[in-house]
Amino acid sequence: MRYKVLLFILFTVHSVISIAQIEDVRKTESDIKVEDRFVAAKLLVASGKKNEAIRLLDTLRRESEPSAAIFFELAKLHYENKDLNQTESNLRSALKLEPDNVWIRRFEYNFSKDMGRMEEAGKTLLYLSKLQPKNPEYYDQLVALQIQQKQLDSALLTLTEKEKNIGYSSHNVLKRAEILDNAGKLTEAIDAINTLVAKYPGEKKYLHLITGMLHSNDKIAETEPYLKKILELDPNDNDAKLGLILLSKNKGTREDYLVTLFPLISNPDAPIDMKIKELMPHVIKHASTGDTLLGQQLIDLCDKLVIAHPNDAKSHAVYGDVLKNNGEMTAAVRQYEKTLSLNNKNFLVWEQLMYCIEELGNVDLLLKTAREAIDYFPNQAISYYFAGKAYISKKEEKSALSMLEEASMIAAGNPNIESRVLTSKAEILFHKKEYKKAMSLVDEAWTVSNQKNASACELKGDIFKASGDAKNAVIHWQKAIELGGQVNRLEQKIAEEKNN
Repeated sequence: MRYKVLLFILFTVHSVISIAQIEDVRKTESDIKVEDRFVAAKLLVASGKKNEAIRLLDTLRRESEPSAAIFFELAKLHYENKDLNQTESNLRSALKLEPDNVWIRRFEYNFSKDMGRMEEAGKTLLYLSKLQPKNPEYYDQLVALQIQQKQLDSALLTLTEKEKNIGYSSHNVLKRAEILDNAGKLTEAIDAINTLVAKYPGEKKYLHLITGMLHSNDKIAETEPYLKKILELDPNDNDAKLGLILLSKNKGTREDYLVTLFPLISNPDAPIDMKIKELMPHVIKHASTGDTLLGQQLIDLCDKLVIAHPNDAKSHAVYGDVLKNNGEMTAAVRQYEKTLSLNNKNFLVWEQLMYCIEELGNVDLLLKTAREAIDYFPNQAISYYFAGKAYISKKEEKSALSMLEEASMIAAGNPNIESRVLTSKAEILFHKKEYKKAMSLVDEAWTVSNQKNASACELKGDIFKASGDAKNAVIHWQKAIELGGQVNRLEQKIAEEKNN
């Protein structure tokens, strides 16, 4: 096995060092020494000794002719060590020597995107598409980036360029329709899909796609001719039958309406953004009302959504939101974790995940998740707060206070974070039975939050209880429930006190 690894490294080194055109296959003694030391550095990387590899490559960089391969390897190693300045410096040096190297350009794209430099990432993708105009990956990534940046006209131009260089594809047409729909150009979007209906007259999936698009734009009545066309192609299509039945009822109940979404949500060819646009008003309503029936219907729909789009982070994220709002925290954690495994660049998902884990009381997982979130997003105060909460539960006061101070400093007076931090500091004092000091801090937290911090209200009840004032304890626990505190725990406290 050792020999196989060595052969692989040698092959990789030969490929990388030969990035430039091979002008002379003969090698000088100096060239051979450079290659040998480069191989030694790669072996150090393979054995996990990255810092030693960096030192060796730095020496090699200073003592040998400028080499894109050496700069590129250093850039990758520094990036793994989260040394962003050194990463960028070595990356720029590698690009200066070999601007047309595809592998270096790909790294540049990922680096720019991870740093949030979307304009630079877009320019790199354009450059790559010129280097390899037959590679569809670059066009697709650029379109996704342009949609994210709301540059919809540019995204349409990129699709035109892709078609010019690679040729016609139904995927291109569907993506064009999705962009037009997002731009509010519903008629043009439907016209685009109708070209597929004409090209594939026996395919009903494109007709279903049009009905879904009409649904998402509140044009349900206009679905009738398309539903009838589907039934001409397949008289047994139950979704089309149901759609016509509900149309005949004019406006049905909310339950009827949600049932009509199943064909759209289940259709893997329908763009996921269209589906989420249709779901979001119901997700928001569920979050504000806690309607359990609506919650179950949304869960059924989200089951279909993740089956249709198993590798899209958005499908798992919205499913996680629905499960969280329905009180199913364990299942929500699984969906948020799946989301982050597909795309870990959205901090809101990290935040929702930490809230769920906190409610489940899994201290070790909360600490692990908070620290990972800090690594990816060092300027988000809430992650330090959650880490501090985890350390409090682990009775590690020094670490807890350090994290809470960091949260307070980053929050810079944000009342939500500041109130949480003050409550957590009061909790530390409460555990030390310094009730007077704890009450002073929790009162301050309560004021800062404008009397909306359920955790502060609950802790205030705990302090009253510990001080022998059961009546005020119950009053504050009940108030905490009204503010959205953890109902089961609070109700148990109230019940135990009443039993006493």
